[in-house]
Amino acid sequence: MDYILDNVGEWKNRLVNNSIKSFEEMTAQRWVRIVAIVGGYLLIRPYLLNAAAKKQKQQLDREAEELGLGKSDAPDANDFRGKGVKVAKGEV
Repeated sequence: MDYILDNVGEWKNRLVNNSIKSFEEMTAQRWVRIVAIVGGYLLIRPYLLNAAAKKQKQQLDREAEELGLGKSDAPDANDFRGKGVKVAKGEV
């Protein structure tokens, strides 16, 4: 058990020392590189998430078709709520 605790303590010390040295040795070029990478990720991430969601929806629709769970001709709840009915201003 002492061996494990000694190793964990050593790992913590190495992590702290390496982190401090990394920040001390950062040049302007490295900071610009990090900012560019993080900024690019933040700009591209929404598009990647939308593409993944679209692909997942297509896959779920395809699986629903295979199982016969597609659109049915039976009325749904929106049909009973007056879907598509236009009400003129003041008629309500």
